[in-house]
Amino acid sequence: MPTFAHWKLILVLFVGILTGCATQQQTPPPKSVTHQIGYQADSKLAQYFDQSEYDTSIYTGFYPLDKGHDALLARIVLIESAEHSLDLQYYIYRDDATGNLMTWRLFEAAERGVRVRILLDDMQKRNDDNLAYLHSHLNIDVRLFNPNNYRSARGLGILADFERLNSRMHNKSLTADSVASVVGGRNIGNEYFSYHSPVEFGDFDLLIYGNTVEQTGEQFDKYWNSDFAVPIDWITSSATELKREEVEQFVVDEELEEQFTSGAYDMTRLQFYSKMREHKLQLYWGEGKLLYDRPNKIVGEGSQLIDDLQLILEGVDSELIIISPYFVPTADGTALLVDGVKSGKKVTIITNSLASNDVYAVHGWYSKYRKDLLQGGVELWEVKASANIKSKWSMTGSGHSSLHAKIMLIDDHILFVGSMNWDPRSAHINTEMAVILDHKAFVTESKSEIQAQLIESAYKLEIEDGDLVWRDLENGETLTSEPDASVWRRMGSWMAGILPIEDQL
Repeated sequence: MPTFAHWKLILVLFVGILTGCATQQQTPPPKSVTHQIGYQADSKLAQYFDQSEYDTSIYTGFYPLDKGHDALLARIVLIESAEHSLDLQYYIYRDDATGNLMTWRLFEAAERGVRVRILLDDMQKRNDDNLAYLHSHLNIDVRLFNPNNYRSARGLGILADFERLNSRMHNKSLTADSVASVVGGRNIGNEYFSYHSPVEFGDFDLLIYGNTVEQTGEQFDKYWNSDFAVPIDWITSSATELKREEVEQFVVDEELEEQFTSGAYDMTRLQFYSKMREHKLQLYWGEGKLLYDRPNKIVGEGSQLIDDLQLILEGVDSELIIISPYFVPTADGTALLVDGVKSGKKVTIITNSLASNDVYAVHGWYSKYRKDLLQGGVELWEVKASANIKSKWSMTGSGHSSLHAKIMLIDDHILFVGSMNWDPRSAHINTEMAVILDHKAFVTESKSEIQAQLIESAYKLEIEDGDLVWRDLENGETLTSEPDASVWRRMGSWMAGILPIEDQL
């Protein structure tokens, strides 16, 4: 049997291996500090959205992006229309068709003189040399947030520095000319934009104009200039110069233009495209505010967003609807929701079923609280994996669907949309952001549409003779076990539920 001395030697050797995997760097030069350029009144985007009816120091104009193709097109429109600046901040940015399309258009923007700042969380493994290649453009600056020091052995790096690397930047935003932004739940990747993916995430973003755009820029600058945002050329120095002819050849080889201007995914045939081109995009207007965590949350500062949200939830008068793909309320959260019902409020939760949840460990812990929630009067719905909704406020898409939108509707007039899930990770570990808006007509209409969609696309959970049942109100069936979930998925969820990992979910 190994002695303590043997284990100590093994540990020393293990740390030595990790040290050898780390990228060796010289002391980096001082990092440049840059800021949003402020509202560009002379830009095409400002001329498009400008109006005189509302005070944009208080009000936000917003347009819901519930369909994946509209959400992608909105981002492309902002990129192609930008004349001064583009700021992007994402947790996931995939190297796939939609990601490559956006990167190509960002390159074209930089070529015409637009300053492009790209801030990506470093949880997703990417090719550092490719990022540095993009960064080599005079007008493109790429930074990684809270990077792993072990570039070629990332898994081992996480083991060596788990406490730091476990905290991630989950914020998602794109801002053009400090005039308009897209914020919400979507990352960048085919599955988020309904494009050729075996699993389609039903997600939700807002195209915004007005006071919350400046606030979005302020939060971006805080992250961009923080100590946790590391320029990619500090991480790798092997980049070659970015050349237009090489980019153009890549576009031809990947058929990027053809993929999105012909066939089933021709963006020029979308109704949203016509509305933008013909200046017929009608914004909803309401008082708005951006809520967000500070970058120092990843080193234990606490969640500013949660503090702000707590004040808002304490003011709920009659109704709260929570739409969250990853819903782990914890014992304390469950008690608070039940207390809300006891005080006369209607509380509705919409989340993934086991079959539609892409992280079954989350379901393993969420399922522990279902009976307590139902017995306490909370209304609980789980989205079907086969849901197929085409209308506004689409919670899922076609094929195998998975809810990914993060939304709250409060009383009859408050809309909350952002990156935050209702789980311990969003509350205590990752940084998050959300926009909150006051618009009675939009919220009232949306609640009505959601209720109609739930009948078709979700199971209503109830307790019958002491056991949990799933009501399919579309066909009248009652199911007594997790719908559409395989035995293996059920076993995996159950096993995850007995592991002490709730605070990490």
